[in-house]
Amino acid sequence: MAKLKSSHLIALGILTCLFHCKEVSATFDFYPKAKSGLLILTNQSLEQKSILPLEGEWELCEGFGPSKNCSFTSVPGYWKETQIQNLSGNRYGAATYKLRIRGLEPGEYALKMHEIHNAYRLFVNQKLLLSFGTPALQSEQEVRKIGKPVVSFLVEKGKRETQIALEVSNWFEGAGGIRRTPELGSLSDILALDRAKRNLDFLTFGALIFFGFSSFFFYVITKEEFSSLFLSLFCGALAIRIFFTEEHYVLEWFPNFPPVLESRIDVGSLFVCGILFMSYLRCLFPYELNLTTFRVFLIPNILWLSGFWMFHGEALEKIFQVYLGFLILTLAAITIVAIQAYRRNRTGAKVFLASWALFFFGAANDILSRFGIISTPYISPYTFLLFIAFQSILISVRYKSLLQFADSLNKELDVKFRAISSSVQEAILVSDSSERILYWNEGANEIFGWTSSEIVGKPLETIIPEGFRNGYHKLLSSGDLTSLRKPIELPGVRKDGTEFPFELSLTAWTVEGRSYIGAIIRDITQRKVLEEQRDRALDTLRKDLHTAEKMQKSMLPLPDPKRWPFPWDILYYPMGPIGGDLYDIRQTANGNWRFFIADATGHGAQAAMLTMAIKADYDSFEEPDMDPGKVLTHLNHKVYPLFRNLNSFFTAFILDWDPRTGTLHYASGGHPEQILQIGMESVLLPKTGPMIGLYPAGRFHTRTFTLEKKNPIRFYLFSDGAFEVSDDRETELFGEERMLASLLSKSSLPIRKTLDLYFQELIQFQGRKKFEDDLTLLVADISSL
Repeated sequence: MAKLKSSHLIALGILTCLFHCKEVSATFDFYPKAKSGLLILTNQSLEQKSILPLEGEWELCEGFGPSKNCSFTSVPGYWKETQIQNLSGNRYGAATYKLRIRGLEPGEYALKMHEIHNAYRLFVNQKLLLSFGTPALQSEQEVRKIGKPVVSFLVEKGKRETQIALEVSNWFEGAGGIRRTPELGSLSDILALDRAKRNLDFLTFGALIFFGFSSFFFYVITKEEFSSLFLSLFCGALAIRIFFTEEHYVLEWFPNFPPVLESRIDVGSLFVCGILFMSYLRCLFPYELNLTTFRVFLIPNILWLSGFWMFHGEALEKIFQVYLGFLILTLAAITIVAIQAYRRNRTGAKVFLASWALFFFGAANDILSRFGIISTPYISPYTFLLFIAFQSILISVRYKSLLQFADSLNKELDVKFRAISSSVQEAILVSDSSERILYWNEGANEIFGWTSSEIVGKPLETIIPEGFRNGYHKLLSSGDLTSLRKPIELPGVRKDGTEFPFELSLTAWTVEGRSYIGAIIRDITQRKVLEEQRDRALDTLRKDLHTAEKMQKSMLPLPDPKRWPFPWDILYYPMGPIGGDLYDIRQTANGNWRFFIADATGHGAQAAMLTMAIKADYDSFEEPDMDPGKVLTHLNHKVYPLFRNLNSFFTAFILDWDPRTGTLHYASGGHPEQILQIGMESVLLPKTGPMIGLYPAGRFHTRTFTLEKKNPIRFYLFSDGAFEVSDDRETELFGEERMLASLLSKSSLPIRKTLDLYFQELIQFQGRKKFEDDLTLLVADISSL
């Protein structure tokens, strides 16, 4: 762990040194510099360095033409740093740069201009040699143009000084001034430099296109090596960027191309390259560049790419400065990831770290050479090309590793397949496109009777009865085995000629242009016997359930108007053919009308059997005129021994109505609160005792109401299945409050209409017709009694 931390510190130290090397270079004087607007050259100046940057103190005057408001400023630099009142601290405006050069020998010279934002005119000895864009004193008159033209001029004999003047305006970029120093040299040297730069650019472009296509080719082959895809996109982005930066070829080839759009593409491509390279690195070393760290460096690039189009001028300049600082952190992170991957011996880590070190070496060499610390040629363009070339080598290494892994995996899978197939009871067969058997496992030997040596090489139809072979051939010749998502059942033939049913699963695959068919066969003779037994049992059970359904329905009264002196109706909807809900209406010996409803725990056959037992016990009472509470007490005493053994219980509700006195008596054993409606008001009838069968000595009290018969009286008796209905997402219940509101809103309607509308409301609420519990809702109107 200590070694890892020290390597991180070393990497960061190198980056810090490179970042601050400009300060160190100030102690060196590698070439002459201008002072107070004058550059003095010796006879050896251009011989020692054929290309001479015109750095130093230039004279700077406000505006264009003659001006008294002048001072000296450093080039390269910005005019906001000068002492001129209207330019100091101002990023925008117009100014004239002047430089006198003394000591040039007669001959033909040239200036290599670099980016000067946004437009300028070049004068040599007061002669206009170049107008690049349209510089102007007002922002609306300026026409921006960016490029690096070469301008030649002649120094005549006897000419003691050569004066260079640049009229510059900047109304768009973050800060006005000469950002990169013009270079002076002989015409032949400058043209050679320009040709070399262009040749290098086109060599770089060709190399990037080549490496990009080769990387994309690897991705097409593997289909899974996404690092090669991101590398190809990264190379493509860099190749396109060549035309929008440095020499700005796009503006040379298309003079009418919008300069602002060219500038946006130039800057935006940096963010795109950052996104693609970090994605490439993530694919190479996913454990070293974990997802969280990857997002830390990816998201800012995406945000910058999305938002920088909306800014210009000073705001854009600040965004770019912040990004350059972020880029230093990104380089440090890449270095750390490369070192970690190397230490963990990841595939291709050595190649990546070596190429990354080579690229850093080239960048460091050029920075040190640029500031005069060392005297070496610039090599970073070449080390960058080598870095990209090494990435192609890295992709090749990863592809080779992938092929080796696939080969070893194939061998391992072959061994495992043979081991597994020899141990299973199913028959596993493999045939080629001619339907010749190529593989036959031990399970096939046990099922069909042929050994592997007897059957391999024979046609697959050998195991199919003759009458089914044509259909089997049509199935295989169709070539569409993917449609057989489920196994199919076919008859098979053993070696001894006996036929038996089997289940067949087929699949097909292609390797190097050759088609294969795989089959898994299961002997289903025993299963067929069991299925026949199951079908007979199910048929008997269906008959028994049908009988039980008729018996249960025979116990329940029907709302026949001819039989009853008052209107009532029922919504009875069990989960299956039989259910666990029970209701009853009868007239007792003393002339009262008794309403009874019960709900047994559980569903289906068991609950139905319990309701039959409850009904039998309810009907067997010798004192039918006893009050509802005593009925429930006796019922609990009688069923408790049986229900205790079954671990079951039920809820029940009894209501007695005396039409002569208008008296209502009821008792509730753990049943939901029933509803009594008197006119437009409702009364809830709460529990008066526990569930039936829960306690051996349960007691149930009877409550009494005296009602005025002049008011309409309707009551609603129901089981919990009438309101415990959940919605389709199972997040909300219909509930008792919603049930009460719904029923009361329909109380003016006929009873049957009320029940039908309520049932539709439940179905609409839960989104389906199938209920999770037995549903019973009985509505009676006793006002007419």
